[in-house]
Amino acid sequence: MAGTVLGWNRLALQALRRAQPSPPMAARALALLHTYMYNAWAAYDDDARQTVHGVAVRLPRAERSAASKASAMSHAAHHLLAGRLPAQQAIFDAWMRGLDLDPAAPGDALTPTGIGRAQALAMLDFCRRSGPGRQGGLLAERLAGAAAAAPQDLPPVVEPAPGRWCLPAHLLSEHDGYSDDQDVRLFFALANALADAATLTLQGSVGAAAAEVIRRFSGDSRFRAADSAGQELGRKAGAHAFERARRYWEGAL
Repeated sequence: MAGTVLGWNRLALQALRRAQPSPPMAARALALLHTYMYNAWAAYDDDARQTVHGVAVRLPRAERSAASKASAMSHAAHHLLAGRLPAQQAIFDAWMRGLDLDPAAPGDALTPTGIGRAQALAMLDFCRRSGPGRQGGLLAERLAGAAAAAPQDLPPVVEPAPGRWCLPAHLLSEHDGYSDDQDVRLFFALANALADAATLTLQGSVGAAAAEVIRRFSGDSRFRAADSAGQELGRKAGAHAFERARRYWEGAL
């Protein structure tokens, strides 16, 4: 099955264009969206670990249909977007109904509905406990020192909306025929890299982070960035976010 992750990413980008948050806040919202979806998906994988509490639930293989995974990811995504952008909830509800899913349906803990909501609530609780200052993705703290050490004569800039850097991932997925299993991992790494790089405020850092994640995921050396200071830090953000995400989905964390 394919298209679930791409569909929610497109819907989120449309919602963010309407809401017009700052680029760092938009990047943070995308990182949360794709982390919610990844955590729901991880319950259906042999190895993957969730980001909040390791392995909270792992369903038997007989219950891991593509439709069930897509449903769990969709419920997690809906919970995040409706909670973060409540003025647009009707749009998110309509999207769910278009997927033949009930956004208000009750669900037991081990159903796709229950898994999606449980993972969303766990992430929400984690974010609340982490405090409002946590604006990056998986590796924001580790990059703080590198940003402080960057050349000081480079002026901070506002990068283009992070959705611009999702487009190459969409094109890659559609060209290579990625499944939901591939898309959820790609966008989990990509969105967290964008959130980490968005805290650096140096020219080229966000685009370089995106290029590095896509290069590592696809193995395509055409996804490379040049060598400005901002791009060097962006590559580091992308490399760190990708490796951390990879360790989650391989069960190494």
